[in-house]
Amino acid sequence: MPDLAVWVDTLHGCCQAVLQGDQQLIVRLREAGFDCQEGAWSFRLPALHAWLFGQHGALDYPTFLKQLYASDLNERLARQGAQIAIADNCGKVSESLYRLQRLP
Repeated sequence: MPDLAVWVDTLHGCCQAVLQGDQQLIVRLREAGFDCQEGAWSFRLPALHAWLFGQHGALDYPTFLKQLYASDLNERLARQGAQIAIADNCGKVSESLYRLQRLP
């Protein structure tokens, strides 16, 4: 099983890059079907899981969710003036839309 810190660090790094306007990553995310622009990235968790682990398939989705919710990702992002928030609550975790955004 992948080390929690490694993939959370990878996701945090991607969030940082989006917040900083990394055009190469933003284009890659758009090509993968995400709504992404400088400072904002919208995703559903199944798509995020597929994007993070698609090449490796190393972490199953239920474990991914448990580890994501147990991580300090939003605390780390808050120190940079950002958060991942629910953009559209569809009543189920896997159907809701989440968004990386700057804090107001």
